[in-house]
Order: sequence, then structure tokens, then C-alpha cells
Amino acid sequence: MATAEVTCPAGTVIGIDDGAVRHFHSIEYSRITAPFDDATPAETGMLIDATVARPEKTALSITTPSGATDADDLPVMVWIHGGRFEEGSHADPNTGAEAFAAQGVVQVRLGYRTTLAGLVQFPDDEPSHFRAAHDCQLALEWVQRNIEAFGGDPTNITLVGQSAGAALVLWLARRDHYRGGFRRAVAMSPAFPRKVYRLRRSSLRASLSMPLTRGTLNDADPERLERGYRRFRTRHITDLALGPGPLEPAELADVDLVVTSTHDEFYRTGAPADSAGIGPAWVRVAGRFMDLLPGRAGAYIEACREIDPEHVLGRLFSDSLVRRFVDRVCEDAPGRVWQAEFVSHEGAAGSVPHSGDLPSLFAQAPHAAGEGLNGWMVRYCTDGEPGWPTYSPGRVALRTDVNCARPQLVEDPLGYLRGAFKR
Repeated sequence: MATAEVTCPAGTVIGIDDGAVRHFHSIEYSRITAPFDDATPAETGMLIDATVARPEKTALSITTPSGATDADDLPVMVWIHGGRFEEGSHADPNTGAEAFAAQGVVQVRLGYRTTLAGLVQFPDDEPSHFRAAHDCQLALEWVQRNIEAFGGDPTNITLVGQSAGAALVLWLARRDHYRGGFRRAVAMSPAFPRKVYRLRRSSLRASLSMPLTRGTLNDADPERLERGYRRFRTRHITDLALGPGPLEPAELADVDLVVTSTHDEFYRTGAPADSAGIGPAWVRVAGRFMDLLPGRAGAYIEACREIDPEHVLGRLFSDSLVRRFVDRVCEDAPGRVWQAEFVSHEGAAGSVPHSGDLPSLFAQAPHAAGEGLNGWMVRYCTDGEPGWPTYSPGRVALRTDVNCARPQLVEDPLGYLRGAFKR
């Protein structure tokens, strides 16, 4: 294993070269003086040891083809991980950077502050300001300044995220956040909390048993904060406890978006009740706490039965947590939008759960590089053409399995949930 050296505005970055691809691990793109303070850009002109992954750092990792130079102008994929805004890392070995680099795409994986440090808002914060998103914004600015030296084209960046990461992708695409740091975006199964932070502030204050001020939280014992967050988490177990919000698709910038969901997102969560035949009854009870509008339960249950009678409660979890946001973005975003839904090999009744599309995207066994979603993403990052019609004006969506086999165009697959949930 040889070392690799790149000189860029950030400084001299030392990574490793395995002969096929080069890895630059855990580059700290910002300076964080205290856990709950906003980050500032990292110093420039530094000697940066990027030979070892440090998942505990708020950092980014870069993987490039072995021989990439600053003259190559390769497409760049920037990945934002999911994990309920509680877990995940820029150093996740399962995010398959080698598969993209081997096909001439530079991949950057962003880390950001999660849970309290990333999502608590203070009185002096702007309403749409969250440190998790601001961290990612600083990372994108670092990429803009430095990626050319790694062989990437700073004018051809595709921002991609899944679940909580997809929510951050959409947040960074807001007009008040978008700074031209990416040309297009892919939001895979975007998940937002049902209630915004201000409506959960009192619950969090009670769980932590301390004032929610920046100084107090910066000085607090980390173990005490962790215990308090776990208490807070249990109060909102069927939802993301914290996260950016509210989603306002009309506030998005005019940037190309591909928005996807899986057919079965959270079927497993509802499986016990659905298997016992009491899923519809649970929908009537749980729906009141999951934003199902009063008086809509009956019609919604019938629509779910027509789609998949064996997973009515599982569909409620899936729609409440993910698919209604997909529909809202497709309906109200000002720019061009493409929608896709992933189903199993067997068709719409098969099982593709939340995150079930990621092995194909990152070419994890048995999926191969250049095939399925991995091959599609390489092509999209290269030429910006999704390969099927835009959602508007005909509410057209692509339905396909994760191997991108037997694709078909369908009309308005999420129309049944429109108007069923609070906005």
C-alpha cells in the first residue's frame, strides 16, 4: 500500500493508494471550538494526514481513481449518510466508494454533527439554521475549493443522500441555503420529523433537566446529555426525534432533483400487527399521532388495502415517515423533478425495505459495480440525465427493482396519500 499526496488550497493531503483507487480519510473541513457552536472553515495550507479513518471526527473522506490528476475534470458524487440524525459516519465502509472511483467518479462522503449538537436550535439561530446542515454546507464549500486537485470537476457535483441524509440534501437545496455547491441532487427516501424543534423544545428541556442555552449545553457533561437524549428519544419513538423542518418544497432552489422511495419502506415496523390482522385497527389509533388527518382513516385504509392488503399499518409508517415528503417535493418544487419507486424482483408486492436500495447503489455483494443503481448513479453523475420523463406535467414516475430491471412508467403512484396527511 503506497501513500498518495495531493496539494490543494487546504494544504498537502496525504492519503493511501492501493493501486486501483486512492483514499483520503477523515479530512477535517471545519473548525469546531465547542460542541454547540457553529463551525468555521478549516485553516488552509496545512499538512493533513488522511491515511487513517477517524469516524468520530466531523470530517469528509475522498476516494478517487488511482491516477486522477487536476486536469481530469471527473464527475463528483457527494454522499450524505442517513441514520435518524443519530448515527452514521463519513467513514462507513459500506458506502462503496471504490465502485464509483473505479468507474471514473470521484466520491466524497460527508460527516456532520448529529443528535443534540447538530439539531438543537437556540434563540439567536435563524429559523432554518441547523448545525448539521451548516456543517454540510461548509463541507460543500471545502469541496468546491479543493476537489479539482483530486481530479474532480467542481462544476459537475451531484449531491446524494438517503433518509436523514436525503432530508439534509433537500435542506441544502433551499433557496436560503443553496450557494451553487452542487449542480443536481438525489434524495432517496427523505425522512423529516413530524414536529418541528420549537414544538419539542419543552419535551427536550424536561428530558435533559437543564436550560436549553448554548452555554449550558456546551458546559454540560456529555454522558448526562446522552442519558437525557435517550429519555427524549423514547418519547418520540415512532418518529425522528430531531431534524430540520418543516419541509417547504416551494422554498427549494431551481435545481434538478431526483426523489425516490422504496415500495416497502417500514413494512417491518407494522408487520406484527399486520400479521395478526389488526393493522387497520392500529391505523385508526396510530394515525392520530402520525399526522393522518381526522376523518381520513377509512378512505386511507381502503386505498392501502388496494395496494397491499397484508401491510396496511406498515404502509402508514412508510407514508408518514417518508413517502408523503416524496410526494410533496414532486408536487411543489419549482425546478425539474423526477420520481422513482423501488420494488422487488417479484414486483410491487415484494419487499424492498428502508435502505434496501443501498446495497445496489454501492455495489455490495451480490450487486456489481456498474450495474443496477450503481451504474445508474454513475451515468447520472456524468451527464445529468435520469433516463425517464420528469414528474410534471403528467405525474409520471419510474417503478423498477433495485437492479433497474423491468422498468415501467406509472402515473401518480403516491396520489392515494395526497390530502391524507397534515402538511
